[in-house]
Amino acid sequence: MNRARGCAAPQRHRSVRRRQVPQLLALLSAAGALGLAGCGSSAHALPTLRPTSTPTPSASASPTPDASHAAVLAAYDAYIAALNQADAATSSPGAWNLPVLAATMVNPLLQEFQAKLMQSEAQGIEVEGAFTPQHPSVISNTGSDAVVSDCVWDTTVQWYAAHNGFTAEPVPNQPGGTQPTGDGVQVDFTLVSGKWMASQNPDWEVGNCTGY
Repeated sequence: MNRARGCAAPQRHRSVRRRQVPQLLALLSAAGALGLAGCGSSAHALPTLRPTSTPTPSASASPTPDASHAAVLAAYDAYIAALNQADAATSSPGAWNLPVLAATMVNPLLQEFQAKLMQSEAQGIEVEGAFTPQHPSVISNTGSDAVVSDCVWDTTVQWYAAHNGFTAEPVPNQPGGTQPTGDGVQVDFTLVSGKWMASQNPDWEVGNCTGY
């Protein structure tokens, strides 16, 4: 028996009388109609295949600035403020031991900066003026280490040494000058117990802000 979509094909019998042909044709037509109706019933119908739509990939969200950048920049501002406070305190003994230094720096930078202040105090060197951040930016941030680049405005910061009867004289090869200028600086920061701290002796280019 041949089947098409699960239905038996109607068989034709050769030994029929001629006068029965019209009646037989009518019966076969009716049977064929019933057979097609049975094939079309819901019990035997094949499931309708619907084209599967390919989902359109959604555009990726634009990256947002790391939230820790703001904390790094705040730590940088605190670091510059600590420098200015320590420099202003060089007119009196003990500038190297200011609490603000340990609050904004960690070793090795803290030890290096304190040693420099102690040496300046021993030599009678005082610092005048102040540094002002201009447009600091975080150029690197791994989540535990970061780098801030800035053009610091140097408002005539001068190192003076008391010589010749305590007459103040400028110390050469130090930031500052007779006119305010911009100094390029990059400062490394390390995350310590959830707080960003200046950690390495910064790169400092006096009078040059190119690339900062």
